Amino acid sequence: MLENNQLQQATSRPNSKIAGLSVLASAILAAMAPSLVGAQELSESKPMYVPPSEPNEFLDGRVQVNFLAMQNYQAIQAKDGAFRPEDETQSDGFGRLRVNLMFKFKITDNITADIDIAEEPNDFGNNGDRDFSFHQDFAGIEFDMFGLTGYEKENSSLILRVGNIGASPFQFKGFQDGADNQGNALIGNGINDYATAENGIQLSYTETFDSGILRSYNVAGHMTTSSFGEAFQEDRGYNYRLQGTLEFKGGFKAGLNVFKANQGDQLVFTDGVASLDGVTTTNYRFGDGENYNFSASASSERDTHVGALPGLNQSIMQLNLAYQPSDQTSVIVMLGKASDDYTFADSDGNAVAGITYFGTDGVLDPAGTTFDSNQVIEGDSSVQYWALEAQQYILPEKLYVAARYAESENTSDLIEQTDNDVTRLQVSAGYWINDRTLWKVEYVNQEEGANSGGQIGTGFDGITSEISVKF
Repeated sequence: MLENNQLQQATSRPNSKIAGLSVLASAILAAMAPSLVGAQELSESKPMYVPPSEPNEFLDGRVQVNFLAMQNYQAIQAKDGAFRPEDETQSDGFGRLRVNLMFKFKITDNITADIDIAEEPNDFGNNGDRDFSFHQDFAGIEFDMFGLTGYEKENSSLILRVGNIGASPFQFKGFQDGADNQGNALIGNGINDYATAENGIQLSYTETFDSGILRSYNVAGHMTTSSFGEAFQEDRGYNYRLQGTLEFKGGFKAGLNVFKANQGDQLVFTDGVASLDGVTTTNYRFGDGENYNFSASASSERDTHVGALPGLNQSIMQLNLAYQPSDQTSVIVMLGKASDDYTFADSDGNAVAGITYFGTDGVLDPAGTTFDSNQVIEGDSSVQYWALEAQQYILPEKLYVAARYAESENTSDLIEQTDNDVTRLQVSAGYWINDRTLWKVEYVNQEEGANSGGQIGTGFDGITSEISVKF
């Protein structure tokens, strides 16, 4: 469930960064002057307004079914200096229809099972328009441990999940996964969202309170293998996550997520260089697929994310803060750092800023053609990042505006610490045509420095739109 590329950029960044922040601030101020449920597996808390969409029930409620579909349109171009020049002259047009079919089964009063079957061209396979097939996109079994053991505790739950486990360090905002996009105010996921799903187990405890400053808290931990399929090769490790969330009276929320992977023992070094052939890496090293597409990339690429980390001994720590006084207003701040014990390299063992780089015969060369690194060397790689996201309904429960500004700095030890930022500005509007149909329009502008770990080249900008239904 991953792949990627990288980039380079011109020098007039301070002015463009200030301009981006100015546009974001204006959008937020305009949204706040007047006075969404997708991706449940990756974002349990979804307080922003989404029209009720009751599942279709069968067999006395023991089976629930939802159908989702989404069509997108884009007019996006890579900026001058792209890794692949053809991305600078793309045509506008429509993407492929995304379709999700979701089932939930009540096995007993305390055991449920779920499966999301999706036709999602930017998530599975590289066959592009030749691959029309449905895949298991997310599935699992959940056990209500208090119910199964007969232990009753008011306003609390302890849930054990086995199967696909949603892995992401962000909270309080929506996530986009194929046609499942109505919980996401904008289009696509962030440059450092590190969102995916893998196989494993998760235990989650939640307690709520009827009064007081603290209204609820949640603690969750999981262990997964680095694969959405099966991977049992020698020295393949595990990925771990510990998450804590506090929700306070008045709409204030705070969450802390810690991820740790140990996949580096699979590497075999020759003259200080190791190949990634046959090595299982963490699925969240680049994040999940987006709906910004480029003609020179395979359909399942994650090449609009930051691609600085190989995803071996990767660690992530992220703090999430939110103020959501009602289901019409939301402001979220995310701050994090992700790091790894290894750095991408060219075939001669020279460190490169990200998976994609310019080279000649696989060796780093600013005047060369594009290569995707398949080698790593020992050396700490890291990115520090932050994001600000806001959403406000202008017409209650009907029309909203939203904005997100994100910045990521490549702080890897072996990478020159100049021109090393990726920034993205997104400004969006969404309109509920009816309770089951959402139309979104967005302007996006991404800038990528030469040493940033970005994957397009110098960035991209343009307009994109989506219309989706959920039944």
